[in-house]
Amino acid sequence: MVNLTSVANHTDLKMMSNISIELSDGETEKMDGTSPAEVLSLTFFVPICSLLISIVASACNFSTSVTGAIEMFTVNLILLLALTCLSEHLWFLISILTLLLLIAVFSCIDRKFSLNQIFFLWRNINEILPEKDFSRNFVGDYRGHLLLATSICILAVDFTFFPGRFAKTETYGWSIMDAGVGSFVLVHGLCSPHAWERPSKLKNFKKNLITSFPLLLLGIARLVLTTAVNYHKAASEYGIHWNFFFTLAFTKIICYNILTLCPAHSSGFLAVVTIVLHQLLLSQMDLTLFVLSDARDTFIRANKEGIVSLLGFISLYFFGVQLGSLLWRSRYKLADYAKLLLMLCGVGVCGWIFMYLSHVKIQAISRRMANLTYCVWVVSLTSLQLAIHLAHRLILVFVSNLFKKSCTDFLLWKAINYNGLFYFLLANILTGLVNLAIWTDDATDNESLAILILYLTILSVTVVMFYKHSIQLKF
Repeated sequence: MVNLTSVANHTDLKMMSNISIELSDGETEKMDGTSPAEVLSLTFFVPICSLLISIVASACNFSTSVTGAIEMFTVNLILLLALTCLSEHLWFLISILTLLLLIAVFSCIDRKFSLNQIFFLWRNINEILPEKDFSRNFVGDYRGHLLLATSICILAVDFTFFPGRFAKTETYGWSIMDAGVGSFVLVHGLCSPHAWERPSKLKNFKKNLITSFPLLLLGIARLVLTTAVNYHKAASEYGIHWNFFFTLAFTKIICYNILTLCPAHSSGFLAVVTIVLHQLLLSQMDLTLFVLSDARDTFIRANKEGIVSLLGFISLYFFGVQLGSLLWRSRYKLADYAKLLLMLCGVGVCGWIFMYLSHVKIQAISRRMANLTYCVWVVSLTSLQLAIHLAHRLILVFVSNLFKKSCTDFLLWKAINYNGLFYFLLANILTGLVNLAIWTDDATDNESLAILILYLTILSVTVVMFYKHSIQLKF
């Protein structure tokens, strides 16, 4: 019989996603997913596309509406292709996009402005940096990017052309969908009132419960509908009755009320204490055995993944609040943004190193349990992704002043952020309707791509129209 105690230790694991976990009787359990480097590489597509579109649109004097339409179509399509049809050629695709960007830049230097203009603008960079809302802008870019990638994955995963290594892992491993789950929770903490408001303005317990109630309703609605139509769902994901809306709702309720009693600046300490406690329970108190067992005879056992992983997601929320308290500070000079960029890169790199150490010495990465290694990975990945979007925004400010035309107004990101949770909810509804309408396993690659393009078009046009007519649905 397999001794599952060794699964909790994993001291003999190598640091690659295709390595197997050795169990005590010589059997192996293969790691799912991909490599963490490939997950990070997917971050570069949207910023590079955005820069390319901005430079070309400014050089050609496209109108705002034309630029918005090009942006919406191109960003949706490029990210969709990267996650599906072209997933085997990610670095080649990044190289092509980078080459096109460099061609556009050198073409503009030759025709639109001189090197002297660039050097002059650089010497006066502090005068062109925005005095407010800059953090809101680059965090909004990242949040919009995250929601778009999530919306693509939740439907694309049902089609055969979606790479299995990008789907949620069964128990151990790295994947883009695993990263999305943790990042979604962390960003909720990052954008929460506790990250930027004074304690006197924070809601009390009753109001916290009321604001979280729609998430509970969405979780119940999803459970009822998926059960009614017999929608396929892997029990190892969250459990039989649990789903991500329940995780988000309970995480928000618990964290909001703890931070109402504790100062917001203690959130980093709370994050560390929570995840250390969680990992001790997993490694020393046989909680890993409980999660990996087949028993589902009681409500708790039936939903053990969702319940057990809650502590890990609470830790991610706390860290998001701590990170937000650093990001929302006012900055006015390039040196301030350079320090923020270095800070984000430092957290990302140090976290990346610790992730590998934890993966080998403590416990293999597991989204299913939201263990220490997983939470460290999400924190480091999010920090690096925020650094990429910060650098992207700084470059766009520079480009805008060179062309004397705004290149920083992204209609798609503004629209998605304006109705973020509605966008996510609509994506889930459309995903359900597609699965009810067709048998996705029988769709060809061309049919799958056409369905996903139509799906993204409906999503994007809907939130853009809501944004233009100031219709905001709050949950």
